[in-house]
Amino acid sequence: MSSPNITYIPNFYSQEECNEMFTKLSKCPFKQPIIKVWGKSYRPLRKSCSYGDMDIEYEYSGHCELPLPWNRTLRKIKSDVEKKTGFEYNFVLLNFYESGQAKIGAHKDDEPSLDQSVDIATLSFGACRDMIFSKKGCKSVRQALEAGSLLLMHDQKEWTHAIPPQPCVKEPRISLTFRRVRSSLQQSLDEMERDYSIPLCKRLRRD
Repeated sequence: MSSPNITYIPNFYSQEECNEMFTKLSKCPFKQPIIKVWGKSYRPLRKSCSYGDMDIEYEYSGHCELPLPWNRTLRKIKSDVEKKTGFEYNFVLLNFYESGQAKIGAHKDDEPSLDQSVDIATLSFGACRDMIFSKKGCKSVRQALEAGSLLLMHDQKEWTHAIPPQPCVKEPRISLTFRRVRSSLQQSLDEMERDYSIPLCKRLRRD
């Protein structure tokens, strides 16, 4: 595939709605997480927090997110996104970028706990920031994420994505990334099912 499998929807929310939601979302309890990259721990410039269903936890880059219960604002936004996409989401990660200095390196959201059959949906509020999609052997693709826009990532098997630093951007940005996370119970059941699908002789040899 010579281009990333994404859908960009501008003006999903109006400017007036964006301003109202940014004000409400900025009051969420953002904190700097400690994440691991190539075995080293560090605190990124961006801050984050998460909301979701009670039986969900999401781990990425060595950091485990235990979501807060959905609040009224996020329930409304989640409902709007679900109506547009046709998917049901049970987790959202919020990132707060204080300025264009805050960034995210190239990565794939391919953690085992994610339901890969469900599109990842990203909403943007505040400053416009770029997202860069990259794949070995292909030209990088830059997509501006405007306030009020909705970005759907249909799969992440081949392309990575990143939010590069943009020092010229002085205003803050809040992103909401909706995901479908499998519960710990579902992950355990899936693991058991995979084990029993392996012939007994091979299971014994593996053990």
